[in-house]
Amino acid sequence: MKINLQWLWRHVPRFELVLLALFAFPGSFEQVANGWTFGQIPAMVAAQARERWRFVLIAVGLYVGTYVFSFGFQFLMQDVIRRANIALKSTMLRGSFASGEDQNVGLNRMTGDAVKIQDQYFNVIAAIITAACTAIACAWLVFTSNWQLGLIKIAFSFLAMLPMAFGAKFMARLGQRWSSANAQTVSAAKDWLAGRVDVIQYRAQDTFFSRVFGALKVSEKRQQQQSNGQLLMWTISALFAVISFFVPLVLGFWFLQHGLFAVTASNLIVIMMTGDSISYNVRAVVQYWSQIAGTRELRQLPEVPDLRVASTDLQDSSVALNQVALSFGDQTILRPTTLRLAGGSKSLISGPSGSGKSSLLSLLSGWRQPTAGQVQVGAQPATPTSVTYITQQPWLFHGTVRDNLTLGQDFTDAQLQSVLADVGLDDELGADPLTRMVDPQQNELSGGQLQRLMIARGLLRKRPVLLLDEITAGLDDANAASIRDLLYHLPNTVVEVAHHYDPQQLAACHVQHLQLTADHTLA
Repeated sequence: MKINLQWLWRHVPRFELVLLALFAFPGSFEQVANGWTFGQIPAMVAAQARERWRFVLIAVGLYVGTYVFSFGFQFLMQDVIRRANIALKSTMLRGSFASGEDQNVGLNRMTGDAVKIQDQYFNVIAAIITAACTAIACAWLVFTSNWQLGLIKIAFSFLAMLPMAFGAKFMARLGQRWSSANAQTVSAAKDWLAGRVDVIQYRAQDTFFSRVFGALKVSEKRQQQQSNGQLLMWTISALFAVISFFVPLVLGFWFLQHGLFAVTASNLIVIMMTGDSISYNVRAVVQYWSQIAGTRELRQLPEVPDLRVASTDLQDSSVALNQVALSFGDQTILRPTTLRLAGGSKSLISGPSGSGKSSLLSLLSGWRQPTAGQVQVGAQPATPTSVTYITQQPWLFHGTVRDNLTLGQDFTDAQLQSVLADVGLDDELGADPLTRMVDPQQNELSGGQLQRLMIARGLLRKRPVLLLDEITAGLDDANAASIRDLLYHLPNTVVEVAHHYDPQQLAACHVQHLQLTADHTLA
């Protein structure tokens, strides 16, 4: 996906773009007003008072109209940029979410790259439109004043475009180098802040910070190189502008001296004043163009897939592995396995660390596809929406218990109260548990309450298969036993991965115990 004018056309209302175009040209007439006004002064020296007043009124009206339209253009452009930013950041967030991108990369893209795209693409487009319209309006005035000399002036003004014609790819490379270096800096800074405890206790502040400092120096060096590249393009363009000013001026004097092409002092003033504005605005377009070229790589975003996965209505809650195998390259995670777990059954899978227990749950939940064979839930292939998959790291966000259960979806309070009662939280979270605020930063809930809240969230969706990944790892024995007792008495098919468990509780609740061995077989 490329963030370009076509993308903007799709994400900004048509009527606003039409209005923007209507306001852009008359809003850029300031230099035209200057050129026309000063060009008329020689003629006004010998004019009658009435003609002078008429001249003043026209000039005032021209300036006032220009500023009104300029305000309208800037006002509309700010709204266009707002809409574009919303669409851009939404696209970035959805893309990071859909691809499972690392948080550092995704956040850097939204906070760093998005801001840079706004500054050096969206804002620059507004500046380019203004400069281009001004250049066109001035070119029109110059051409109509004396087309022969005006044509010469316009031709020389466009010499300032030549440097960027050869420097666009160079600026794009500088922009990409900065983006890559900035991403490394953000990643290193996050590591530095997240590892505060270990860094302090092992007295590694100076040595570890050298990584952050090194990345920061590289990032700022890349930023400086990009700025220097833009400065170089601007300087070369400015040198061409000197040529574009003095050559037409000398020719104008020569034409005036020899009476050629009907050149007069009045239209020479108009052409040189307004023509210089053409050169200035062309150089501005060149500079803005270099900024846009610097964001070319940043504006290449991955396509966002459809995040909506079709739900599965299961009548059969059995789970089956049919010669399922999983490997990463030459590393075997699971050897070919055939297994059927009856609907409503309870199973616990244990095994040594690194044997692939979590990977097996990823297969059962449909988040990972097997290297060979097929995983089925009921009579259908496993998908993320056919099961409830609860990890050992509870995910909560700042909001009420109701918010954290529903995730913005439509459920009645009676349904919410029912699942809270199922997991024993109806009395533990206060008199009105649904409105209780949850703040993940304050750790107001115990580990057992957090996990039971996650289970309630899953039970609310009424999916018959429940997959649990080390959900009791951070709990004491009493809390772990309480949660398992709750799970093992549910009507759902339950598959739990655990490192620590109570064999007596498994036997009492008729839980099938499977082991994933070090040689990656399930028995």
